[in-house]
This record gives sequence, structure tokens and C-alpha cells, in this order.
Amino acid sequence: MPYHATVLYPNDDDLKFDMDYYLSKHMPLVQEKFGPHGLKKWEILDYKPGADGAKPAFAVGATLIFDSPEDLGKAMGSADAAPVFGDIPNFTNKQPTVLAGNLIKTS
Repeated sequence: MPYHATVLYPNDDDLKFDMDYYLSKHMPLVQEKFGPHGLKKWEILDYKPGADGAKPAFAVGATLIFDSPEDLGKAMGSADAAPVFGDIPNFTNKQPTVLAGNLIKTS
């Protein structure tokens, strides 16, 4: 089963997030730098208030899909990770939370 890394940007009151830059510049950079290390695909979620109208804890989430935790480790531990993480201030004023795990089941 694939290995997923989820990158979550906190929905703080002072959040600045340039979605156009993120989609047109940052995510292509992620693909360019992490693709050779096993990144298969990525997905972006723009979180909205829940059914109860509550503000979500995170504003944006990215799911990066690799074949294995070793592939994610290669990408994150490579010199190619530096420009990816160095680009964060170009689209947001917040540092993301990164979670990773195995896909257990899909429908």
C-alpha cells in the first residue's frame, strides 16, 4: 500500500497563504525535487468550516504519496528538501505540521 505524508497548514487568525503561488510554483517545485526520490502524486485540500460551521484547525493540507516510508525518508533527507522547505515563506507565514503513515484501506 502507498505511504502518505500529510502537510497541514494551521488556520490561525493571522494566517497568510497565497494559494496561487502554492499551486503554480511550490507544488511543481515539490514534484521536481521529490519526484526523483519516489513521489508518485500529490493532492491539495482547501479546508472549509464543518457542518456545524466551526472554523477548521487547518486551512490547507497537502497529501504527498510515495510507495514506501523509505522513499519519503530519501526525499526528506536529501539536499533536494532544502529548496522545498526554503520556499515556504514565499506563500505562507506559518510552518506546517507533517504527519506520515501507511494507507490501510481504500474503497
